[in-house]
Amino acid sequence: MLPLLPFTRYALILIPAIASMYLESYVSNGTYVFFILLFFWVAELRRTIFKKSVWMLLIEIGFGGWLSYQYDGLLFILFYSTLLTYLNTFHRHIRYSFLGIQLVLLNMSLQAQPSSYYVIANLLLFAQSLLLLHMRRVEQNKVDIELLYDQLRRQHYELDEARMQLLDYARQVENIAQLDERNRISRDIHDDLGHQLIRLKMMMEAALRILPTQMDKGMEMLTSVRDQLTNSMELLRSTVRRLKPDDDSMQTFTLSRLIEGLTKEKGISIEVDIQGMPYVLYPSLAFILYRNAQEAITNAIRHGGATAVQIQLIYETKQITMNVSNNGKTPVGETIKGLGMTGMEERSKLIGGQLHVAIEKSFTVTTILPTFRQTQ
Repeated sequence: MLPLLPFTRYALILIPAIASMYLESYVSNGTYVFFILLFFWVAELRRTIFKKSVWMLLIEIGFGGWLSYQYDGLLFILFYSTLLTYLNTFHRHIRYSFLGIQLVLLNMSLQAQPSSYYVIANLLLFAQSLLLLHMRRVEQNKVDIELLYDQLRRQHYELDEARMQLLDYARQVENIAQLDERNRISRDIHDDLGHQLIRLKMMMEAALRILPTQMDKGMEMLTSVRDQLTNSMELLRSTVRRLKPDDDSMQTFTLSRLIEGLTKEKGISIEVDIQGMPYVLYPSLAFILYRNAQEAITNAIRHGGATAVQIQLIYETKQITMNVSNNGKTPVGETIKGLGMTGMEERSKLIGGQLHVAIEKSFTVTTILPTFRQTQ
């Protein structure tokens, strides 16, 4: 029961009880007051102790009907006081059963009253019933909405946690791959280069020992050491090259390579505006920027007939923003996301980024990615 309902309930007992004393002439006002106080006591017992007792509710309805029939006046309003207590609490079938009982007893208690009383009393009963049922429905909807909000908030937290775990997993995979490559290279150096250097050291020591007595054989051994040192140097160079990939491998997914390729193939003009202090990006971030820029430019040429594209890169402390706009025709009406635009959005959201499309002076696709940089 809502906080305001108990006051309303007792007001619907007290006010008609006092008004009936002035409207009607009772043989004994003391007896009348006693029964009214007794009804108060029953109502209080139901509020404090027997909140969901069906029998106590039946007693209150029957007692209220008897008071209304016995003392007339405005005591039929006692039915409305009782109605406040069960229409929002009991089960649906019980509610409607008691509502039918109250309706019958209400009309029975008004037998000695004018016909206008019947009409007013029944209309008030139906109006109050509808109002209480509507309040119950609104309260239930509020509870359902709060429950749904809690579920959505919990799912949002779970999704955010899963995203962070995915990012952590990607970093771990990258670190493990780097560690495996370092281990492989260290084994190659140890197994190949290390053994060759040890053998060459032994050969040089032997050559130094025999050189004073066997000049020809010593020179032959030193020549062999020189040739093997040349092979060892080549092995060292190839190992170093594996540590540092060539320029083609490093620049496969860079915007400069993309601009160069599109300018040659499509004959389109591409301008790049860099704001902020550039810094090295994770390969995964560079790949997403490359693919999103590629898709945005391809769509501009295919759908908008663009001849010029502007790419703006904004380097910030914790994120990088890329705006790709063109001079092509802007779409009319609502923009429908195709497979390309959906792929751009999915790639961005995978690492916690965002993708926005704006149609103002030009069609602009904005990619915002977190950079996960550790700043002092």
